[in-house]
Amino acid sequence: MDDYQEGDLVWFDPGIGYLLPGEVVDFSKPAQVITVQALISGKPQNFTLHNLESVKKRQDLGPNGFEDMIELVDLNEASLLWNLKIRYDKEMIYTYTGSILVAVNPYKMFDIYGLEMVKKYEGQILGTLPPHLFAIGSSAYGKMSKDSENQVVVISGESGAGKTESTKLIMQYLAAVNKSPSNLITEQILEANPLLESFGNAKTVRNDNSSRFGKYMEVHFKDGVITGARSTEYLLEKSRIVTQASDERNYHVFYEMLSGLSDTEKEKYGLQTADNYFYLNQGGCFKIKSKDDAEDFQFLLRCFIWETFTSTRKQLKHGQEGVEIGSDAEIRWASHLLQLSLDGILRAMTTKTTEARNERVVTPLNIDQALDARDAIAKALYSSLFSWLVQRVNNIVFKGPRKTSIAILDIFGFEDFKENSFEQLCINYANETLQYYFNKHVFKLEQQEYAKERIEWQPINYQDNQPVLNLIAKKPVGILPLLDDESNFPKATDLSFLEKCHYNHALNELYSRPRMSSMEFGVKHYAGQVWYSVDGFLDKNRDTLRGVVVELLISSKLPMISKMFQELRDTAEAAKTISKSNGRFVTMKPRTPTVGARFHDSLQSLVDQMAKCHPWFVRCIKPNNEKAPMKFDMLIVLEQLRYSGMLETISIRKTGYPIRMKFQQFAERYRCIVPGRLPRGSPSRDVCRVILDKIPGSKDQYQLGSSKVFLRESLEQALEKERVNILRGSVVTIQRYVRGYQARKKYKLMRQSAVKIQTSYRAWTAR
Repeated sequence: MDDYQEGDLVWFDPGIGYLLPGEVVDFSKPAQVITVQALISGKPQNFTLHNLESVKKRQDLGPNGFEDMIELVDLNEASLLWNLKIRYDKEMIYTYTGSILVAVNPYKMFDIYGLEMVKKYEGQILGTLPPHLFAIGSSAYGKMSKDSENQVVVISGESGAGKTESTKLIMQYLAAVNKSPSNLITEQILEANPLLESFGNAKTVRNDNSSRFGKYMEVHFKDGVITGARSTEYLLEKSRIVTQASDERNYHVFYEMLSGLSDTEKEKYGLQTADNYFYLNQGGCFKIKSKDDAEDFQFLLRCFIWETFTSTRKQLKHGQEGVEIGSDAEIRWASHLLQLSLDGILRAMTTKTTEARNERVVTPLNIDQALDARDAIAKALYSSLFSWLVQRVNNIVFKGPRKTSIAILDIFGFEDFKENSFEQLCINYANETLQYYFNKHVFKLEQQEYAKERIEWQPINYQDNQPVLNLIAKKPVGILPLLDDESNFPKATDLSFLEKCHYNHALNELYSRPRMSSMEFGVKHYAGQVWYSVDGFLDKNRDTLRGVVVELLISSKLPMISKMFQELRDTAEAAKTISKSNGRFVTMKPRTPTVGARFHDSLQSLVDQMAKCHPWFVRCIKPNNEKAPMKFDMLIVLEQLRYSGMLETISIRKTGYPIRMKFQQFAERYRCIVPGRLPRGSPSRDVCRVILDKIPGSKDQYQLGSSKVFLRESLEQALEKERVNILRGSVVTIQRYVRGYQARKKYKLMRQSAVKIQTSYRAWTAR
């Protein structure tokens, strides 16, 4: 048990859910009572504590905290939490954990992202300047250029933590340091971001600019110059197109368009204000304080999508301006704008056609079925438009195979609402996959390498979320495989799916059944337990569009719409034709890939792609649930630190050796640090040791394995700094010698010329 003296700095537990920093004012060892003074709302307050186990000594974090939390001697939850709070209160929103950047969302923009800041961080070694997103961009760009290795910046955090803004800022940095003399391709890539935001982002209760799709953008480089980019989209939230929760909106572009179009243009297309549309007014929210929809629409039109809008508008024949206004006015406008047969739309929305014994039977739909048919058409139109839009952007900015690339992953954050559905399960599955990727790189692979190279190491335990991934996706009885099985049975229901989940996972401690007989199940995710309502799971997973609807949309006189749905039909037809081993083809009725199956496959493909890149991690933290600027809610932040494994991350970065190089590679890179010659034939391992010993205080900062050098990040920074200084000095020396040589050569030539002139002159005068 520690002895305490007056003035000792301590952490203590006042019973509010987190530890407070205090100072000992009195301690009675016989009575085991300690009195601690702490600042509460800026005023000193004394706490008398009888439980000394709730008190522990702490280090002074100073007025600005630590820029890199690896430097914390006092490594515990309280020191991490208060270090972030101290820095946040001073408007220092970035903090390092080695090469991992922690970014706490300020919910306001700071003036720290201009061109001057770009130049300040360009080419700088990580850790030599205060923590910043641009430092991560600079490090990724530098490593790509140095090692010709693809990079990926993985930006993670829950919804509203600031991932999308961080993505834009990293892109802004890469565009600014781009060495291309032409800015056209860079401008096109930057303009793609707000374009996809308008069509793919929306206001939710947690985030005013929530990404409702996942995006993986690869920026391609050749010799430091941006040559193009390519975006891959994941799981656009289709249900938002037709329904929104209270205080939420549909996709931004609808509100931007209705606010930004002139009255004349709105009249031309039969448009009204957003509150007149059921698809836009269900959430009761039409404006966002931090967003000017009309201004954003004008910016959208300035992007290269303007060409698309104008070409589409030209295809509309305005000979039908006098559409009769009546009870079916909306249908007539839809027919006119989509260039579809009015009768065809009415049939698609109100009837169902089935074939039996070579006979077509047309039956009317009831009101619920008709509404579902309407919604299915709306979702198909918008989601196809979004995919077409991404493809169009790629056609413009992707210029073929790249030499190297920096990818940025901006994917939907972890979600837990009052009611969670199929979309939230997919979103949280994606976040589980990213957490596993993080764990694998930071903990698993690193510790496996230590064991393989036989270096001294005390293993660090971490929360492995592989069992959660198995629960969700492992065949044959994972939640998604069970859902796929049920989706292929016409008579299956959401209830039959739920019952199969309950039966197969009754003994799984990560799976929960509701106490009441409600239509839901619970999953214990890495970020906490989430309850999912299965209502609509099967329909959302099937996501089928009736053939008659597809044919109707193909019949559109707008080439864009017709082509989109021709491709959809062709893809479906191709799935029915499979190749046999004898080279022939056979047509059959296979299981149509479901939304869940396609999403699972695309996630695995994403992880495989990322595995070929060197990763950089940005952990975004949401400081409060009110989206209030500069408000730091201790309990909310602490929960995120816990489930993201930040304490374990700091521990392995503090005691581990995340930088590793082959002996030969290390010796070639840092040989310049050792002056003079080394004995001929010296083993690479010995050369490495000689180099490392040249750096003061390096003994406990590295280990030599059986084939590699293992370094702590601080030592690599010191080595890089020393190397740069020596190379700069060498450059100056070489320049001095070259200039001296050139001056001597010039002098010698001038002298020879002078002698010749003098000789000739003397000869001439002597005649």
